[in-house]
Amino acid sequence: MILAFNGSPRLKGNTATMLQAALDGAASEGAETRLIHLRSLNYKGCVSCFSCKLKKGRHGHCAMKDDLSPILDMMEKADALLFGSPIYYGDVTPEMLALEHRFLFSHMLYNKENRWVFPRKIPSAFIYTFGVTADQAEAVLAPFANVHGRMGEMLGVKSDVCYSANAWQFSDYSLYEADRYDPAAKKKYHEEVFPEDCRKAFEMGRRLASTKA
Repeated sequence: MILAFNGSPRLKGNTATMLQAALDGAASEGAETRLIHLRSLNYKGCVSCFSCKLKKGRHGHCAMKDDLSPILDMMEKADALLFGSPIYYGDVTPEMLALEHRFLFSHMLYNKENRWVFPRKIPSAFIYTFGVTADQAEAVLAPFANVHGRMGEMLGVKSDVCYSANAWQFSDYSLYEADRYDPAAKKKYHEEVFPEDCRKAFEMGRRLASTKA
């Protein structure tokens, strides 16, 4: 099973579209897939209770009880993980950040050796969508390498990354205070470049399904 997580508040926006393209790619390789919309869940981020660090505790398990709890258990059994989020103010959405923190932190010990306690090696991938231009997106994307690296280090397989810039955000730009953008250029980019971004996501999904840990 490949589990995908949509961190966008929009259920059918650019991020969800690219995630579905990636899942379609995975399915073309015979993989079973599931897309989870984080906005539909009621949960919090890590509360720093340190239950996952206790010597007699359950390592790799978040002790919090909410809608994310069964999802974290599902992640333990997945064959691959796919994370997708739009970028707001230079970071992923709070919903995605909370998921990443609770998943990563609960599987990390403070020991000098055997730092990560995830039981298997599985691949992971990240999809990001930006409202800014591709050049601006490249600059913003750089700091996320830390998250990619930590996820790949924990899961034992280097994470894959795909992104789309210059997102088409409104059906009618004239209704919004958004004159920093050229609606015609935005639409043209969405019609000509976004399909290619989705194709790249499809190919990433194929790789995700075929990667052997």
